[in-house]
Amino acid sequence: MAIKILLVEDSESQLEFLRVGLAKNGFEVETARNGAEAYKKLFEYLPDIVLSDIMMPVIDGYQLCRLIKNKDETKKIPVILLTILDKKIDSFWGKKAGAQLFLSKSIDIEELVKNIHATVRRYPVTEEYKAQIASQVTPDNSAQSQLNIILNDLLLKSVFANEFRNLSDFMNYERILVEKLFSLLSSFVEYNAAGIYFASPDDFSENILYIDTLGRNLSKSLLSDIQYDFFRKLEEIKPIRDSKFEVVRILLGKEMEYNFNDMKSKIIIPLVFDKKLIGGICFYTKSDIDYSSFRFFDIMISELLAIFKMKYQYTEKEFMSVLDGLTGLYNRRQFELGLEQEFNRTKRHPADFSLAILDIDFFKKVNDTYGHQYGDYVLKTVADLMKSSFRKTDLLYRYGGEELVMIMPETNIEGALVPVQRLRRMIEEYGFDYNGVKAKVTASIGLTMNYVDFKTSTELLKSADEALYKAKEEGRNRVIIHEGNVR
Repeated sequence: MAIKILLVEDSESQLEFLRVGLAKNGFEVETARNGAEAYKKLFEYLPDIVLSDIMMPVIDGYQLCRLIKNKDETKKIPVILLTILDKKIDSFWGKKAGAQLFLSKSIDIEELVKNIHATVRRYPVTEEYKAQIASQVTPDNSAQSQLNIILNDLLLKSVFANEFRNLSDFMNYERILVEKLFSLLSSFVEYNAAGIYFASPDDFSENILYIDTLGRNLSKSLLSDIQYDFFRKLEEIKPIRDSKFEVVRILLGKEMEYNFNDMKSKIIIPLVFDKKLIGGICFYTKSDIDYSSFRFFDIMISELLAIFKMKYQYTEKEFMSVLDGLTGLYNRRQFELGLEQEFNRTKRHPADFSLAILDIDFFKKVNDTYGHQYGDYVLKTVADLMKSSFRKTDLLYRYGGEELVMIMPETNIEGALVPVQRLRRMIEEYGFDYNGVKAKVTASIGLTMNYVDFKTSTELLKSADEALYKAKEEGRNRVIIHEGNVR
């Protein structure tokens, strides 16, 4: 059976030249003088391939190709675009329109025939598919109206996407970004309550679900239920420690008298990139709504994912700049800043805080005996034990070498001794084993607090260092407390 070609060309001489040449090579050829005529004949002639000029009046080849590829009923029909245009941008637009090939009009007829055969083999149109096309109502001069629908849809999608992309200026300002996102989302999504959550690469950061109620005063119990429901869903991907919610807009009027069970429709969307949870959004409403059927749902998710990805990567970059690469603890520079800030804070608003310095015993011997890789493993393991021993509010640092530091806000010396001793015992009892080599490791710790005797943070740090030195002098694997005058 001969391959059926729908040939579209507005030049009469070129049309005849191609028609005759293709017919001589065994093709069955139907012709059209413009895109609108070609679109109508598509449903009547049922071609195996469309061969179209690009430069045509009213509806050009790009637009005809987009018409064909935009409909499920015709999108499998391959299209070859012929043109005198030779710039890369022309080829780019041809491919974006959905064309299988973009060929020069100066191509030899034999070469054109080879390309047609190869394209038809690669993109065969079955008789069953043609029957489906034939079953459709033949468009009645509707090519322009169909094209207008496509162009309007593309314009709406472009505007929609740009609205999200304009928010990239606020990546550094989380609260403003959240407010802008809610302002945009509320303009086209129906909800009584919506939530936005930005995950952080810092496991010790706060997990906040920002909630928008459109200014309505919803009960705290309802918002708490939404928070619980949201994070329960996200925990299917990653364990989440403590979480809380914050209402973004000012609450107006009296409290609404409905609860979580009144929310008939909801959708919770975790946002994941590179196997990492980078955030999530949620919508809750009293109405019956199928959120996934929203016209621009896929675009919305795609654009939100891009925003959350940028936000996560920005946070990650900032986070990594303050971390020690080996242990994952904050680095020395951050310790110096953190200690000064905590010291000054408790001077302005009197409160206790404690400081501990840990030094791994005989660490040089570990490196000399087992190698530096083993030493790195020990440091990393001790850091992990620290993370599991202290509260989320405690600040953990690598001070330098094998020395690790802990700042414990709102904690007096008695309260600090409990987790510090626990950490010391955990290190002593831990079975260090790297590449089959086992070792016993202990640590010495100096503990102090912001006694009234200290006038500067330097004096406080020096007292912890002196307590650590004493712990080593007295035999190591122990905690020594520096004693001073409390408030």
